[in-house]
Amino acid sequence: MSLIKIFLKSKWDLNQIKKKKFLLVDGDYNPFTKYYNKKDFNILYRRGEKINIRILIKCILDLNISSLNYFKHFIKASSPRLIFTAFDYHPIFYKIKKITNIKTLMIQKAKRTFSDNIFQNPIFKDESKSENYYVDYIFLFNKTTCENYKKLIKGNYFSIGSFENNSHKLNFGSQKNEILFVSNFKIDNNGLLKENCENDDLVAMGLCRLAKENKLKFNILPRQRNKEENSKEFYFYKNILKDNFKFLKIKKDVSSAYKILSKYKYIFCTYSSLGSENLTKGGRTGFIFFKSPKNPYRYYRFGSLEKIKNKGPFWTSGYKYNSSELKRVFNFVIKSKQNVWKKKSKVGRKVLEFDYNNKIFRNIVNQELKRWDTKWSIWNFFW
Repeated sequence: MSLIKIFLKSKWDLNQIKKKKFLLVDGDYNPFTKYYNKKDFNILYRRGEKINIRILIKCILDLNISSLNYFKHFIKASSPRLIFTAFDYHPIFYKIKKITNIKTLMIQKAKRTFSDNIFQNPIFKDESKSENYYVDYIFLFNKTTCENYKKLIKGNYFSIGSFENNSHKLNFGSQKNEILFVSNFKIDNNGLLKENCENDDLVAMGLCRLAKENKLKFNILPRQRNKEENSKEFYFYKNILKDNFKFLKIKKDVSSAYKILSKYKYIFCTYSSLGSENLTKGGRTGFIFFKSPKNPYRYYRFGSLEKIKNKGPFWTSGYKYNSSELKRVFNFVIKSKQNVWKKKSKVGRKVLEFDYNNKIFRNIVNQELKRWDTKWSIWNFFW
């Protein structure tokens, strides 16, 4: 995107860029501060939220007001040892190696399916060949996702699971013997449910009924964190479930959902990264997914990208709501013996790996920082 199209609505930064150890591309999300000091990061805003005037002037003098040229000057001024991003789907990050020799590291932010543009868009596929996309270190959810990305982007691949999820463990001894349903509620500008919510009301009602029959409390983890949207979500469920549920409070910070999830023994969802994240840590999780053949979200079912079959012990999917299938999955999640659950749930690692405390990622970072220190020690010795 040309800077001319976005600079008018951006915040203007007149400060000189300070040299820092790390550069984060896209400042909307920075999970790396769990392990590295926030003060060691400069932020390069990919979407134009903030534009540094000094860098923009250099682009103007070059007669090249492009995003990539802006990146080049920003990186040079920042002089980082490593460049990070937590957004794995924007091509400009794959082009950075054209303008710098500094090592780049990218983590996967969310679930990918066959309907994602990164896999299906022919323009993107053609450009990936002509542009020779490259990222030094690429950390993705699973081996299947790695194989699909390798067709588009060159680099060193690591299957580590969800970076955010890897920072959280489950404490099984303190969990409540209750049901938690992870909501995907979302409405459009006309107040109508979006296609991703098709049949979710029937799933919620079915789970709530089975919870009551089994004398288990039914809780809902809301998706919407904005006060107004959260209120709409609450009344949506109140209209269909009456008073037979507890609508939980959720904070805006990312870790809030993980903290809530860890408190409950039985988790159910239609599709959700949170569901897969709970499963890969050993948590009892059920996936119940019913979307019509023309629904664009039909590829979001459990194990779609990994080509796992449509139905299994703790998951089901189909084009129409099926109460018998819902009950089957519910009973397995709630009633199966622990040794059986442990054996059958291993398939979850095909969907999402688990590398507690992100040891693989941190080891790579440490290796690169040591190489950088060694290089500059030699440089200083001779000069």
